[in-house]
Amino acid sequence: MPHLAFAVQHRLTLFERVQYTKGCSREEESSNLHMYTDAITLAAVADEWRILLTGARIDTIIQPTEHAVALQCYAPGIEGQGGHNRWLYLSAHPQLARAHLTTRKPARIASEPPPFVMLLRKYLEGARIESIQQPRWERVLEIIAGHRAAPDSDERVHYRLIVEIMGRLSNIIFCDEHGLILGSLKRVGAEVNRYRVIAANVQYVPPPPQQHTIAGQSLPRLEPTTVTVAELVTSAIYGEETPAPPSSANKKTRRRPPEQPKLWQLLVKHLLGFSPLLAREAVYRATGDTETPVQRALQDEAAWEELARNVRELAVLYDTRAWQPQLVFLVGTGKGDGQGSASGEGLAPPHPAGAINRAPTDSTAVSESSTPLPSSASPVAFAPYVLEQYAQVPGAQVRYSPSINILIDEYYAGAEWRDAMEGVRAPLRKLLQTHRERCIRKAELLQRTLATSQDAAQLRLGAELLLAYQHDVQRGQSSVTLHNFFADESTGVDTNAGAAGESPSEVTIPLDPRFDAVGNANRLFNKYHKLRRATALIPAQVEQNALELATIEQLLADLMLADTAAEVALVKAEVQTAGLIRGARPVQAIQKKSQKPHKGKGGKPTKGKPVPPGGGVPLRVQSRDGFTLLIGKNSRQNEEVTFHQATANDIWLHARGVPGAHVIIKAAGREVPRSTIEQAASLAAYYSQARGSTSVPVDYTLQRYVRHMKGGGPGMVIYERERTIHAVPENPV
Repeated sequence: MPHLAFAVQHRLTLFERVQYTKGCSREEESSNLHMYTDAITLAAVADEWRILLTGARIDTIIQPTEHAVALQCYAPGIEGQGGHNRWLYLSAHPQLARAHLTTRKPARIASEPPPFVMLLRKYLEGARIESIQQPRWERVLEIIAGHRAAPDSDERVHYRLIVEIMGRLSNIIFCDEHGLILGSLKRVGAEVNRYRVIAANVQYVPPPPQQHTIAGQSLPRLEPTTVTVAELVTSAIYGEETPAPPSSANKKTRRRPPEQPKLWQLLVKHLLGFSPLLAREAVYRATGDTETPVQRALQDEAAWEELARNVRELAVLYDTRAWQPQLVFLVGTGKGDGQGSASGEGLAPPHPAGAINRAPTDSTAVSESSTPLPSSASPVAFAPYVLEQYAQVPGAQVRYSPSINILIDEYYAGAEWRDAMEGVRAPLRKLLQTHRERCIRKAELLQRTLATSQDAAQLRLGAELLLAYQHDVQRGQSSVTLHNFFADESTGVDTNAGAAGESPSEVTIPLDPRFDAVGNANRLFNKYHKLRRATALIPAQVEQNALELATIEQLLADLMLADTAAEVALVKAEVQTAGLIRGARPVQAIQKKSQKPHKGKGGKPTKGKPVPPGGGVPLRVQSRDGFTLLIGKNSRQNEEVTFHQATANDIWLHARGVPGAHVIIKAAGREVPRSTIEQAASLAAYYSQARGSTSVPVDYTLQRYVRHMKGGGPGMVIYERERTIHAVPENPV
């Protein structure tokens, strides 16, 4: 029996990176463990920028996403070496704010630059980076760039590009050398922040100083490089906030008992520049447990001595600059989305204790920065110092690198791009889901109508009985029970053998009291004929609705697959071609009007259908046995690889029972080995809705046994004479 396959595939593009903690203030990001870009990390980043970018020329400025700006900087070579182009990535994303160098040019969501980017291009393109500054223990970086006031003048004009990495308050601000704001990525008015108004032609005001509360008084936070035991104990005793008494309206409400404050929370609240990650590291080195409560520590004086010593030891890195950048990742979590849990639940067998050391002494426990992370690896933390707190986490491994910028780039690995793409896909997805729900409701209605077609015979029977017994039916009756003599003739039932009540040969007919027997019979005949006409039309409507629903689900899957704004535009063109966008002109009409007709021989225009929107170039992979594998990443590409690039003897593969890609093995007259079929099946499983499964059934057959579905859209096929193989999804990259 032929099978149905859709030329679509599912992409796990759900944004699963950093969880946003609502309501966190500028000074404290609550317990959000994912905010790793702290002040000490930015200090390490700034040190690398001073080496690599001082004197670099800013050539190009783009905006990859609505929250980010990227600068291409050319640094001239030294001592006869060639120069280098480097991309500087600055992000003010609410959850993914960061600043680092990236290895490749970032992709862009929008082709047209916004006004802020145009402003930066006007003043900064051609300027040279003169210095990188960071206020002490602040998550702020300032890039000082300048250029000559005139070609023949030695006077220089300077500008400040300020990057504030503060969670949801992150921003990128452009000022002149006098601190006057020329523009910003996010405008902050007085109605939002009275202390700092961030808008054009307003003097720039730095973030407020970090403070903590001791005995009800607001004081500057403690300097971590010189903190003492007495200061920490005083903060623990007098710095706790007294919880507000419950109001009378909530007296009956059951509340959870308040959790005991932890030592790392104490450090975050009272020390300058201490993030949750850095505070946990200090607590772990002092007590061996990141979650040590304050009350337990108050009973041990030696614990406070050890804690103060470890705080100073970590904080002094800000002055000594003895960085040891490293990235901790978990292997065997099965996530592969770039974020893991520090608890280590559900991971691979435990990592040997002490495998994460202060220095990379064991080469087996160190991954070189040039080696890509394993496919099952989930990065969980990065820092410019050794993260000992992950030594006992099962499955934890560490990657050392001389560059913190490389590790930050690997940690985020396109998370902001995926988040931005979700925003691009959302309007189109909402439209398609609305049409999908409408089709589902229509299918249910048609099925109910089809089920009532069995009542047509009963309506005709009632009408004929009313005509036969019209003299026994009076006007004003609401129902009547009549003898069904048609049943007697067909079954030979003895009417005198009926039990008490209505016998099988008796029929109760509801009546309209306003009409007599003939009038009620005519009403029943009208309903009968109407139902018969509807019954004749319903099968075609059911088939048409099912085809429309399949097309919509195919477009939804195409949308999930789209990784760039251009690919989303292709899907939108398909949606417009299908007539699902209300008020939009069909693509064929636009192309017919905008494109000149193709002229053949003699200058006469050739006849033909309008060219439908393209689907891009299919993916081409070389198998380990030397065979070419073609992979369609959307419906148009599936149509291309299956019916235009494949021949009759090529092997066609598709994940069984789920939307997915068409994969073609180009046989070229050769016998295809089993290993190539298994590799192609792994690719078909990966580019399908079942990508997250450990084993996926994949059907394969010759291309000659694959044909278009009648009335189906691009890539919608049926196939036969298939065989099934179970494969593990494999990323071709």
